[in-house]
Amino acid sequence: MDTEALISGSINFTGLGSGTDFKTMIEQLINLEKRQTARLELWKKEWEQKQEGFRELNSKMLTLRTNLQRINTMAKFMVKDADSVNDNVLTATATDKAQVGSHVLEVHQLAQNHILTSTTTKASTTEDITDGSARVFSYSYNGKTRMLNLPSGGSLEGLRNLINTDPENPGVRASIIKSADGVHHLQLRGMDLGANKTITINDTTTVPGFENASFSETQAAQNSKLKIDGFPPGEENWIERSTNTISDLLDGVTLNLRQAGTTTLNIAVNNEKVLENVREFVDQVNEVRAQITKLTKVDQSGNGSILTGNYAIQMIDSRLKSITSVKSIGFDVNNDVFSSLGMIGITTDADQGSPMFGMLKLDEEVLEHSLRNRPDAFARVFAADYIGSSDSQDFRYYTSIDGVTKGGEYNVKYTVSGGTISNATINGNPASYSGNGEITGMSGKPEAGMVIKVDDLSMDGTYTGKVFLKYGKIPELADALKDLTDISTGPLKILEENYDDITDGIDRKIEFEQRRITRMERDLRARFARLETLLGYYDQLGVSIRSQLGQLSSDTK
Repeated sequence: MDTEALISGSINFTGLGSGTDFKTMIEQLINLEKRQTARLELWKKEWEQKQEGFRELNSKMLTLRTNLQRINTMAKFMVKDADSVNDNVLTATATDKAQVGSHVLEVHQLAQNHILTSTTTKASTTEDITDGSARVFSYSYNGKTRMLNLPSGGSLEGLRNLINTDPENPGVRASIIKSADGVHHLQLRGMDLGANKTITINDTTTVPGFENASFSETQAAQNSKLKIDGFPPGEENWIERSTNTISDLLDGVTLNLRQAGTTTLNIAVNNEKVLENVREFVDQVNEVRAQITKLTKVDQSGNGSILTGNYAIQMIDSRLKSITSVKSIGFDVNNDVFSSLGMIGITTDADQGSPMFGMLKLDEEVLEHSLRNRPDAFARVFAADYIGSSDSQDFRYYTSIDGVTKGGEYNVKYTVSGGTISNATINGNPASYSGNGEITGMSGKPEAGMVIKVDDLSMDGTYTGKVFLKYGKIPELADALKDLTDISTGPLKILEENYDDITDGIDRKIEFEQRRITRMERDLRARFARLETLLGYYDQLGVSIRSQLGQLSSDTK
């Protein structure tokens, strides 16, 4: 028997009262009512797909930003190699600031630290070296004098530990050298290289056998000595440093001296690595563009995708395309060799029939030619990180504040009167100035923190010119992505949260519909149960009447 319990009680549909299938009838009525819920769920799913689209695009933009940050400065983007022909003499590394070329380097000697070793020996490291009285051990190093008190009965180990554990130790380490069985020396080693870093045992030392005369110099403190391209001339003339790691001889080059000898150092741009950086840049930008196309494309039938026409996506697409298509910030089309990506072989595919429509495309021939002939200008278009210059002979760009001063082109105007600056503006905005010829951009403006230097204040007059603060495409794009993916103010995040509100509203409507349908189903079941009961009553009444009529007919025969 087909039965079903109802919420309102144990009312069953038997079908015996009327022969009508009320259960199926109710199910069909309820299914009709559920169409609204189905429409709401479908609607919610569409919003959720849009949110998923936002998340996918946001993820790709974050990945792009992370990858761009690996190459967003000249030092990271412009890879240069410094190769030594003889690595036994020296090795070297180069940054973007290194000048391409070759140099002959002659290393005469390496820098050394000072080492003293006692001529006095002890049979044991623990025997008394104080002759039974408290003693003083005094030494000087690196401009500092230490006087250490060795207690009566102190040993060689005790003296060593006293030196090494001294919290005011200026950089000397003590060791015990065992040259043979029962023969122990005290060794003092300066921790710094250079001719000026010598250890001196002072006359105030009273430890027997460990006075100044009891130490011999086993390694002299000395500077490294070298020549570059034959400079300085003369056999006895050398460039000296107090270290074997030299980073101030050639701009952007660090030398690591290893032994005396001569070698040739070749400094060159690593073209393959730079081109690899460019190709990665193009590929990663195209990944984001492809994702935007996927989310917004319209098929041949005119049907759009889930985010077709979405204003936030359109805004993001427009901003990213604008960055890669216009000239780099602070570049001058008249003075800079390259000022845009298009000039070095990177353009946007505008052929609507092309599968790469809207994507960046590379002209490898133009790209390689540009890099090979003007590598520094090439790199600046991509990765200039606030490189300043001036078009004036009267003043020069001096410095700026990272994260405060904006890249761009600035008009400078100032007046010199009586040997000092009497008025100055940058882009028409008042600027501060000082007696030493420095003009500084005021806060609240793009030029804030930028300092311009006027070297000659001897001629009165009003001077004008421009300052260019170059900012390459990679840092500019990384900055834009930072704004667009901000977890609080980014457009995708804001829209995603708005869509959360919408889906929450749909959920509430679905819950309302479900409650309404539940109530409706319960009412229908109760109503039809009463009808079933009524029809059963009349059915039984009909049976009784027919029975009585049959009996009456039989009695009249």
